[in-house]
Amino acid sequence: MNSASETLVVALRFARELERLAIPYLLGGSLASATHGEPRATLDADFAVHMTASQAAQLASALETDFYVDREALVEAATLKRPANVMHKRPFVKVDVHVRHAEGHSREEMQRAVRVLVGASAQDVLRISTAEDTVLQKLHWYRMGEEVSDRQWRDILGVLKRNGRKLDHAYMQRWARELGVLDLLERAIAQATFE
Repeated sequence: MNSASETLVVALRFARELERLAIPYLLGGSLASATHGEPRATLDADFAVHMTASQAAQLASALETDFYVDREALVEAATLKRPANVMHKRPFVKVDVHVRHAEGHSREEMQRAVRVLVGASAQDVLRISTAEDTVLQKLHWYRMGEEVSDRQWRDILGVLKRNGRKLDHAYMQRWARELGVLDLLERAIAQATFE
């Protein structure tokens, strides 16, 4: 089993290549919710990226020494704006690459991402989804998963409880309405407030 520190090391290695190739990215998923909420173990790193097929091919070449990469799958994901993944060779940490259109909430989420120091060195910095955007994405995935994931719901509540009044509630409500999860956001805020 991988430790959180191994996952972060792999995430940093992956992010360095994205930065070198000028591919806009942010780290989301469980690592983002652990940063903004309650820490928990995770076995993978979730990156949202805006990249072209050409950039995907360059990324595949840059990663192939340290990662198992299916070049064709990565290029296809960039072309069709869908997910792909790569796996670090040792430790065996999976990186989920969510290729998104650079519009709507995805564009704004990318612009709002914050740089966070995640290690001991000044170079150990990752662009991480804001607390608000982490909640919105987690709500989206919770809905897509038919609202049965206790883990996703706990992550959402953890971010809401830890950040409470610091959150931009107007921003979250606007995008929750657009994403079709406003009812879930309202329920989560009510539950986080009274727990």
